[in-house]
Amino acid sequence: MGERTVRDWLKRATFPEAKKRRKRQSAFDAFAPFVLKRWQNGERNGLALWREMKAQGYTGTERSVYRYLETLKQAEVRASVNPARIRKYSGNTAVWWFVRNPDTLDEVERDALATFCQASATLKRAYSLIQDLLNMVHKREGERLETWLTTITESDLPELQSFAGGELRKIKPP
Repeated sequence: MGERTVRDWLKRATFPEAKKRRKRQSAFDAFAPFVLKRWQNGERNGLALWREMKAQGYTGTERSVYRYLETLKQAEVRASVNPARIRKYSGNTAVWWFVRNPDTLDEVERDALATFCQASATLKRAYSLIQDLLNMVHKREGERLETWLTTITESDLPELQSFAGGELRKIKPP
């Protein structure tokens, strides 16, 4: 930063507000309504949409289409999750659903569990990993345990990492 810049700021006794950047037009902008309409009609395949757009003269990359679809997916998930519904359940209730066989849950419990998993990618990943462990135990597939524990220790789930690290130390002492 230059000395003159700092002097000007001090003289004005305020930090100059940054100018709002103008959004540049992209090749995708003209096709956004088309993609949105196709999305609402059930088309979820980005490559298929990109090919349809290309046939209509779109010159951009398929990556632009995927970025837009990711935005639509996130908006759809946020709209379907009801946070008030999640708050009415205790942590113990949620854990109980995570460790139970999904076939034993009634419709309300399955619905609530699905809401939890939609609310957070971390919860969804934790549920999947816990169910994988339970299936492994029920099917007596102990040979998969070390791989599962290694997967957990490399995950971004600190609570499960602690558990997995302790179990790995029991299996493979230092």
